[in-house]
Amino acid sequence: MLKLKEVIKENLRFLLFDNNCSYCHKRLDREGYICSKCLEKLKREAFLKNKDEFYYIFIYEKAIRQIISDYKLRNRKDLVRDIAFLIKKPIFQLIEKEKIDIIIPVPISEEREIERGFNQIEYLLECLDIKYKKIERIKNTKHMYALKENEKREKNVEKAFKNNLNLENKNVLIVDDIVTSGATIYSISEELRRNNENINIKIFSIAIARHFIKI
Repeated sequence: MLKLKEVIKENLRFLLFDNNCSYCHKRLDREGYICSKCLEKLKREAFLKNKDEFYYIFIYEKAIRQIISDYKLRNRKDLVRDIAFLIKKPIFQLIEKEKIDIIIPVPISEEREIERGFNQIEYLLECLDIKYKKIERIKNTKHMYALKENEKREKNVEKAFKNNLNLENKNVLIVDDIVTSGATIYSISEELRRNNENINIKIFSIAIARHFIKI
């Protein structure tokens, strides 16, 4: 009976979600959406790196781009467990290293949350059992990937956020999935600093664009 249930479960997964690894696209050999071989490879690469105040785990290209896209856009919400597994040690190291007081996930618009069904960063933090505080996104911005020029990206997120938290004398960590131009992070940082003196801001992202770290 148990074997029959497992067969049914696997067949339903194949029919509804497909049964290929988000990294190598080969048939999965485990319950997650990354096969055991690829997960082990990613684990070896999953250590904390930084450029100035920006901390990250992976370079945003090829397979990592696919994994993040599958997680938040392509009905593979359960990828959160594999991503959490990969970033758990590094993000807790960062929180301890920088003596972080408050963690703020990058907010998405209400329209985007309805479209996706969840805020991918809030969901990831909850999976990691990390408490966070929220700020508002008051402007329904365009998708950043549709805007290639940095100037247009900056204009897109200008005054897009509103903060009501008291962050004076606090060490704050902004958490996002991807940093490409940094426009979203800079806009949030500007809003957080607007009415808070002596605030120290650090950023953590799952992945960062290669061109960004070469700036």
